Amino acid sequence: MTTQEITTRIEQVKTYIHDCERRISQGEAVELSGLDENVEDICLAIEKLPKEDAKSLESKLMNLVSALDKLVNVIHEFEGGDADEDEPASNENEESTS
Repeated sequence: MTTQEITTRIEQVKTYIHDCERRISQGEAVELSGLDENVEDICLAIEKLPKEDAKSLESKLMNLVSALDKLVNVIHEFEGGDADEDEPASNENEESTS
């Protein structure tokens, strides 16, 4: 994937995430399967880019991470739980060892 293709893909995923946030807030069920694979594909594509090109996508990738964190918070709010805003979304699926 080219830098432009990756940028387009990031924007598409962010748009989907924002749509999911809206729908969850309205009480609708959303399909999130495949979201993790899309994000992984983006990350793998960035890893294959020359370092300078990859660095140019850093802010876009950070915005994607922020959108994912916000989605996690919206899901927790809908479920009636408290989302820990300091905890990254990637840790949300880890089981507690206590």
